[in-house]
Amino acid sequence: MRARDNPFRAERIEALRFRFDGEDLAAVLARFASMRHRGVLVGPRGSGKTSLREEIERALAARGWRTRAFVLRDDAPLPAAEFARLLEDAGPRDLLGIDGLDRLPFPAWRRLRRAARRAGGILATSHLHGRLPVLYEHRTSPALLRELVTELAGAPAAAFLADRCDRLFALCRGDIRACLRALYDEAAEGRIPL
Repeated sequence: MRARDNPFRAERIEALRFRFDGEDLAAVLARFASMRHRGVLVGPRGSGKTSLREEIERALAARGWRTRAFVLRDDAPLPAAEFARLLEDAGPRDLLGIDGLDRLPFPAWRRLRRAARRAGGILATSHLHGRLPVLYEHRTSPALLRELVTELAGAPAAAFLADRCDRLFALCRGDIRACLRALYDEAAEGRIPL
């Protein structure tokens, strides 16, 4: 199968909307406002933290906010110049978006917290609790994985993959992103009837 025909290709996965559990974006935005626009999205790997952060950022941008986003990675040191640009001249309509707050060294967190006093808000993702109040706690389930697979590959393929989704969910310890990557590989190898 060609990559552009694979239903589990990255551009299709990135286009998926975040699935809320028992509430909606309006409720999360109202709670974020009540928290003075300072909060963290907490959950395991592959649970949609970045997707929700980006949805919140788009909604605030539609209301006139500017987002200054920064992604921290396990395999790369903190780029000091880029981090300084994030904090420079932050104002009341600026949202500091931090992906991977739990990877931020404590001295850099102190600088960020000081700079955030001038900023309108800070929205972060993290695998761990702490540093900011929890805005949304992410959870995944085999049912969520099956729902996403149905949207990506269609109902017939999803019915064929139902048991595979449950096994992948357990194997990947609930990391939906890892499950979808595995399904991409299986589709590319022709092991999924599409």
